[in-house]
Amino acid sequence: MSRIMTVWLPRWPVQRRLLERPELRRQPVFVCRRERRGVMTVVAWAWAAPPRREGASVSQSGGASLSRTSLSGIQPGMSLAEAMAVLALSHGSRACHIAEVDQDDPAADLTSLEEVARYCRRFAPLVAIEKPSQHGHGGPECLQIDVTGTAGFFGGEGPLVRTVVWTLATRGIHARAAIADTPAAAWAAARHTDSLHAALATAGAQSRQHRDGLRKRHCRWAVVPPGAHLRALAELPATALRLDTIAATQLRDVGIETIGGIARLPRKSLASRFAPQLLQRLTEFIGERPEPLVVPCSGELPTASLAFDFPLLLRDTTQDDLVAVIERLLHDCVTPLVAKGEGVMSLQVRLERSQSAAPREACPPAIIDIGVFQPSSSAKHLTELIKLRMARMRMPREIEGITVEVVSVGKAECRQRTLFGEAAETSAAQVVMLMDRLSGRLGRGAVFEPRPVVDAQPEHAWAAVPPAAHGMKSRSKPAIKRPQRGGGRENSPEVYRTASMAAPQRRPIWLLPRPVRLETVSVVGSAVDQVNASSGPPVQFYSGDQRHEIVKAHGPERIETAWWRGPTVRRDYYVVETSTGGRYWIFRQRRGEWFLHGTFS
Repeated sequence: MSRIMTVWLPRWPVQRRLLERPELRRQPVFVCRRERRGVMTVVAWAWAAPPRREGASVSQSGGASLSRTSLSGIQPGMSLAEAMAVLALSHGSRACHIAEVDQDDPAADLTSLEEVARYCRRFAPLVAIEKPSQHGHGGPECLQIDVTGTAGFFGGEGPLVRTVVWTLATRGIHARAAIADTPAAAWAAARHTDSLHAALATAGAQSRQHRDGLRKRHCRWAVVPPGAHLRALAELPATALRLDTIAATQLRDVGIETIGGIARLPRKSLASRFAPQLLQRLTEFIGERPEPLVVPCSGELPTASLAFDFPLLLRDTTQDDLVAVIERLLHDCVTPLVAKGEGVMSLQVRLERSQSAAPREACPPAIIDIGVFQPSSSAKHLTELIKLRMARMRMPREIEGITVEVVSVGKAECRQRTLFGEAAETSAAQVVMLMDRLSGRLGRGAVFEPRPVVDAQPEHAWAAVPPAAHGMKSRSKPAIKRPQRGGGRENSPEVYRTASMAAPQRRPIWLLPRPVRLETVSVVGSAVDQVNASSGPPVQFYSGDQRHEIVKAHGPERIETAWWRGPTVRRDYYVVETSTGGRYWIFRQRRGEWFLHGTFS
């Protein structure tokens, strides 16, 4: 019996944009399509990190709840004006002002989805993308993977479906996955994983493998037992059969709302009283009608493999010999890309383990993932990155073959060399290769570029993104005028006040992960002013056992967050200079407590 796994990527058009621009996670993102007469309709939308509003009452929202269910009224196909009205009712008009509206690009969405499909070949060799007609609005969002013979490599279907979800989550992709007997049943289960707990329990899922999806109320995966998909998924809504509007309306008119209700109807009635699509979807769901998985062949990337006549013992083979074989396979993959002016962005090396030394379930292939920051067509450079990854991983005892597969490519940068500019070009290329080697040794997540984000709170004013080519160029800073000296009190530090406190000189070089509370602080002013935490720069503070005497202070700079972000953050920042020459960035909260947030030197 075949087993199919469906991987659903909810709101994929929005997820693709969040992967490209992580700073959009803090604002609503709408992907819209322009219809006739200029009407904009919503294809997909999401708010990855919405603000939390605690203690909201009914009177504050005019009778509308401020929970997440209040935003469920925004559905695909709704006009953008109606979607903005729902958003404003839930989070205020400010949310509409910061919303990002982007034009629908189905070709780019499909290209990115094909890259994810190629990445998922580590779980099974046959990975297909759902047909566009199977999705109600927008493009495809699901991957169909045939895991009939590959689930044992991962310890069973339960560990496999969890591994898929967690692996995609490490790449910043939110996914839901389910395994069933047919592609239609797996598609329905993947989109209703939260409501399958009671259904799977009554279907007889008693083994540990099939109870994995029942432990949490909100779970991203599910495993339907073999032969029990009709009974386990009977209570799912009829729309889980991928019906169009006509068939769904006909069922609603006669009061049938579940898949089980459709299955109990006579087949003759289904063929005569309803649209032909209903009977077709039901037979595909049950398995009476085959639904082949068609792997997209457009834009196929090169793959090279080598199978040994006998299992190769790695203890009898030097690393140089093994790397030499991988380099030849890499050269076979890179050569056709160079002819098209493309380079490798990411690739996968699979070391097929031998099945003679251990059972099949205990021998999954050893996988080496390589990613670069710029398209590379150098097989030697890619081989060096593979050697770094091999030094960090536990190699198998023996292997039967090696497969090198290119996962994604990009346009290779080709410039005509100048007469005297080779040094600068070589230096830039060496910087990129250095970042590739660092990411290969330390991990790709350890090498990033901090990109500024428009946010008043300093802790959230940047985002970690992969380094870009333009980020290596030097940038000149604008000239900053020295602020005017303000009046100060006797025996107190000099205070410099300026209207532009967001200048680069006002931000520390080293920012603490979390502000550190300063225990003892002496503030300028009388004793009454100190108790009431009146405005004024500090005179001295203690950091641990060390006493710092302040001679100059620049500020204050008021940083305050808006009400829709949850608990209000209100701080008065000062740039202080001590008698020992140190410069610190400290602030005071509304309650009068002082904190150290960063240092300048």
